[in-house]
Amino acid sequence: MAEKRKKLKLNRSNIILAAVSAILSILLWVVLSITVYTDVDVSLYDVDIDFNLEGSYANLAGLSVINADTKTVNVSFTGRRDSYNDYSNDDVRIRLNLDNVKASGSYDIPLIAENASGERIADAVLYPESVHIVFDRMITKTLSYEDGTLTVDLSGIHAASGHAVDPDGIVVTPSKITISGPADYIEQVTTCELDFEEDVNLRATVNLTPSSVKLYNGNAVFEHPDVSMNTDTFNVYIPVYTTKELPLTVIINGYTDQFDVSTIKYTLSTESIMVRSEDDSIEKLSEINLGYIDVRDIYPGYFTTFDIPLSSHYTNISGIDTVQVSFDLEGYAEKRISLTNSQIYALNAPAGFNVTVEQDIVRATVVGPADVLENLDSSNFVAQINLMDYELSTGPRFLTAYIYAPNYPNVWARDYTQVYVSSEPIATAPEAEEQPD
Repeated sequence: MAEKRKKLKLNRSNIILAAVSAILSILLWVVLSITVYTDVDVSLYDVDIDFNLEGSYANLAGLSVINADTKTVNVSFTGRRDSYNDYSNDDVRIRLNLDNVKASGSYDIPLIAENASGERIADAVLYPESVHIVFDRMITKTLSYEDGTLTVDLSGIHAASGHAVDPDGIVVTPSKITISGPADYIEQVTTCELDFEEDVNLRATVNLTPSSVKLYNGNAVFEHPDVSMNTDTFNVYIPVYTTKELPLTVIINGYTDQFDVSTIKYTLSTESIMVRSEDDSIEKLSEINLGYIDVRDIYPGYFTTFDIPLSSHYTNISGIDTVQVSFDLEGYAEKRISLTNSQIYALNAPAGFNVTVEQDIVRATVVGPADVLENLDSSNFVAQINLMDYELSTGPRFLTAYIYAPNYPNVWARDYTQVYVSSEPIATAPEAEEQPD
């Protein structure tokens, strides 16, 4: 029994001795590490590069980092254990040596490692030791629909039959786009185009959203990841109108019922025009009348010009604003005639007036087919004054007479003949006074 107790005491002593030895060994290692082994090897991986340009000439020159071939580096160095033992990626700054960057371009930029205090880590080994960077000025450019640098591709926009798209009425919202990026790239962009990938057939005014927004350098599509746009969402208002081709006509005023205006043939320089309206009211129109031509203005070689009349509700889209009317009077001739007082008639005198033609002779020029005029003389013509066209008053005055040949519907007189006429009230007998019974 005594032997057992002795063995237990020895085992306990051994365990205590071993524990004390281990503790002393650790303390000895710590002491030696602090006093003898003062440096530690530090290796950090994928440390972010600081691309800040502040304080450099590159920054003063308005340069920016456009592209870099790497954004992280591996760093290894040896330092005092008491300073670097627990170092992490966040405790190291990898900055750029920008001493040689004076203008836009590509550079191999040396890298500098600094500690948490901003001091350079002199023996730091970096991999890679430098980074290849493209520097350029960052600029913006505005392209607008008003100046033609922002455009809409209408090749896929079609109007249904009887309708038309008005390209001048298109409204783009927003009307401008701003692009940003390196000056070298932005300066290559000439236009921005809004495209519609699918064909659209329109019968009415619509608002459409473009399917794509493309930048162009001349006729070539321009794409670069460093070029950005402030928006890629647009609304395009496309006005669609109803259209119709309408014939043009004129009215010949023959001024007497006996004259056959169909005997006068004329030609229009434009027979019809295309007209549009904002609704389908144009379907109710069958023609456009240019106006009236008095037969007394017509003679061989005569022509006249009309402006095309349209109300504000309709728009002429033919590009033709005026029409010339010329007359086919080949084979026609002119002849001078003289009418006596007996051939001049004042018709439709108002009640209470006595109208007298004071002029004995009236001369005029008449027009008609040459073979007809050859067999006519002054006796075939009369002059007629329609007093319903005037408000008569006492005394003489000149009134317009219409001269024509009653039996020849294709002969007329030129010009506006004035005839001297006098009018007097008709005197009435005074009423007899009543006599007293």
